Amino acid sequence: MQELHSRVGQLNRKQRRGFTIVELLIVVVVIAILAAITIVAYNGVTSGAREAALKSDLKNASNQLELHLFHNNSLPADASGLPKSEGTVYAYTSAGKTFCLEASHDALSGKIFHVTEKGDVVSGVCPPPPTTMQTFTGVHCSALPVYTGSNPSAIRSLTDSRGGTTRTYEIAKLADGKCWMLTNLKLGSASGAITLTPADSNVASNFTLPQLYGGTDSAQRDYDNPKTYGPVPGDTGSGATNYGYLYNWSAATAGESRTTMPAGSGNASHSICPAGWRLPTAGVYDISGWPYTLITPGDFSGLDIAFGGTGNYKENGEPNIAKWQPTGTFKGSFSGLWSGGFGAQGDAGHLWSASAYPDGPDGAFYAYFAPSGVLPGGADVNRDLGLGVRCLLN
Repeated sequence: MQELHSRVGQLNRKQRRGFTIVELLIVVVVIAILAAITIVAYNGVTSGAREAALKSDLKNASNQLELHLFHNNSLPADASGLPKSEGTVYAYTSAGKTFCLEASHDALSGKIFHVTEKGDVVSGVCPPPPTTMQTFTGVHCSALPVYTGSNPSAIRSLTDSRGGTTRTYEIAKLADGKCWMLTNLKLGSASGAITLTPADSNVASNFTLPQLYGGTDSAQRDYDNPKTYGPVPGDTGSGATNYGYLYNWSAATAGESRTTMPAGSGNASHSICPAGWRLPTAGVYDISGWPYTLITPGDFSGLDIAFGGTGNYKENGEPNIAKWQPTGTFKGSFSGLWSGGFGAQGDAGHLWSASAYPDGPDGAFYAYFAPSGVLPGGADVNRDLGLGVRCLLN
């Protein structure tokens, strides 16, 4: 019996023995690993929740901006009244009917989301607005409000650096829903020819635009070889700011001739306009009697119809005539023309279309406007004359 009690005592002492140092270390390590996993998981959940909150804030804010635009025909000046969660920071820009709203949070280092008028929430900062003619696209045009002549905020200024010289143009969406240049093309060089490429111009392959001609030499007139004329006398702006330069039809269409574009060949496919832009078309006319009668509107005649005209010749104070003038919506430039010399500067505007004349290889349609009347593409003129160029977004 005594021996039995002795063995039980030994067993009890063994059962009361504590953990070893190794066992304790193992327990501590396991606890540390579990704690680390928990912290990482918590941070991930927290980060994910904050990202979700930013995206939700942007979606709600963009809906409110769209409602504001719908009811007021304009966007708010700042983001002060937009809904957001605690800790969300907004950065807001707007122009016309376009906006971009960025959202960030101090706890999400370097993480930014943004939303535009398109409504999609995207990771990253707001894209920079287009600053060049070549980067301005139909998406940007569609977002602009229509320029009516009384809302200058609808006008955009874009640059064109072809030929090593930066030129600035005003552009706007007009009554026909298309984006037009509101200033004449001023592409030319007195020091040498300019090479235009498909990357920067509306050309099929590299095209050489010759240097400027001037003076009163009628031998410079040419139906089939590109010619550029300027600077136009009387232009009050530096660098042909107001009148731009004048071009024969071969130059305006990037090298077309009476052989490549004979009578009735339709519209030229290319031009010296910046990449993404083109020469406007005149429309289809019945030329059996004068003035020609519009059959199918083109770009010039379609714009005139949107201005309240008929797309045909009008004079004597018709409402659409005012829209074409220098003080009107189109900001028409009275740059005159070149025909062995400069003429009609300050009296009338003449702009090339892309449309070949249907009944004779020497002519092409053009748009004409003066204080007394408008011919929006429904007249033809010899291709060797120097006229202005206004480009239209493709």
